[in-house]
Amino acid sequence: MDAQDIQWYEDLFDAVNQFIGILDGHGKVMKVNRAAMQLTGLPQGEMIGTPLWNLPWRAFRKGNKREIKQAVEQAIQGNFVTFEMDLLPSDHTTRTIHFRMTPILDDQKEVKYILIAGQDISVYKKTSEALVQSNERFATIFNQAGIGIVIKSPEGKIIDCNPAFLSMLGYTLEEIKGKDYLEITYPPDRPLNRRMFNELQEGKRNNYILEKRYMSKNGRTVWVSVTASLVRGMDRKAQFTIVMAENITAQKQIEAELVELRSRLMHGREMERLKLAQDLHDGPLQEIIGITFQLKELEGLLDDASAQEQLTSTQGALQQVSRSLRAICSDLRPSTLMPFGLEKAILSHSEGFQETHPEVKVDLDLHEDKQALNEQVRIALFRIYQEALNNVLRHSKADRVVIHFWFNEDYAFLEVHDNGKGFKPPEHWIELARKGHLGLVGSIERAREVGGQLEVTSEVGKGTTIRAVVPMKKMEVYST
Repeated sequence: MDAQDIQWYEDLFDAVNQFIGILDGHGKVMKVNRAAMQLTGLPQGEMIGTPLWNLPWRAFRKGNKREIKQAVEQAIQGNFVTFEMDLLPSDHTTRTIHFRMTPILDDQKEVKYILIAGQDISVYKKTSEALVQSNERFATIFNQAGIGIVIKSPEGKIIDCNPAFLSMLGYTLEEIKGKDYLEITYPPDRPLNRRMFNELQEGKRNNYILEKRYMSKNGRTVWVSVTASLVRGMDRKAQFTIVMAENITAQKQIEAELVELRSRLMHGREMERLKLAQDLHDGPLQEIIGITFQLKELEGLLDDASAQEQLTSTQGALQQVSRSLRAICSDLRPSTLMPFGLEKAILSHSEGFQETHPEVKVDLDLHEDKQALNEQVRIALFRIYQEALNNVLRHSKADRVVIHFWFNEDYAFLEVHDNGKGFKPPEHWIELARKGHLGLVGSIERAREVGGQLEVTSEVGKGTTIRAVVPMKKMEVYST
């Protein structure tokens, strides 16, 4: 927790408009909020470390010291205590405060600390209805909260949890109390959760936020967003951990469905590209080739030089159309990509690119992959490579492009660097999409679709580097 978070916590603690204090297991004051200081007329420095009943509370009426001590002694014995006190703050207006002392026990049933809360009930005391309202409102802090709340010991044992958490996982309090938090954590999530919890206890962090999965009583996995904070005593030793757990299972299911939808859309686009390439190859391209052969047969039948020249010109035009269609088919679905791998596909495509655009020098550093990458990864990296070259032509005005492709046991890497004019990458890539520049955004999505990521580094006047890192095997989407 950084300084800003600490200040936020202090502000929140002080913003509660009622007496809030924390006592240790012996009844000594550990901390109070601003409302407590205003009601008692005492600064916090005069309270901390002193037994509650020994404070110089001039604001209390005579006889209250003995009553306070009896209440604290009852709480130290593990009893829930309520009592009312009449205070005389600095404005000399009598206020009746309803106090509640709640002992918090460890897994050995010993009192670790006492939570004391006082609510001004002066206005409501005249009627029993107002008093009931006050009690019910206070009770909702823990028992009626809509979010799951868990209190864990420094060893990770569940000390207490609220009804919302029990309902989330289907346990009763008797069934879950005393369990180690890892017992109800989904096994693949345990190592990270254990590391972060241990760092919290060791003082390496003051809190953590984590998305994880719990296992419910009936075996169903429940996704939660967890916020865990450590509470320390006066000796700075860990007292307990408070965990807020919000059920995000529905959100995770929607996210998984969106990932699956994007994957299916990408696959559908590739199938459409393949079909279009096949249709062009088997239809117009073959027809043009047939016409070319027919024209070839006319060469010896024409005596007129002008007609012969026209025939030769027509044959050249048809050959150019044929080459263009072959190039389009290659872009739509490189014939070398599936049988020979990404390296051969990039090599073949770059040769055609270099021939068509001699003004751009292309340098290649490619590792031979053959069948090492699966189909989805090969297609994703090839499309990212294609889009990078398209951006070079449309935007960068570069005259040199360097393409690296390599891989290890776990990941494949593709890097395209140009020496063009560069640009300032936006803070959020959606800004490019809103302006109609969908190329890079599409490449980012392609990398994510196969479980990888795309990094774009650019600076005005210093060129652009696009680096894709993807797992060697396409990652499966987890479904809750």
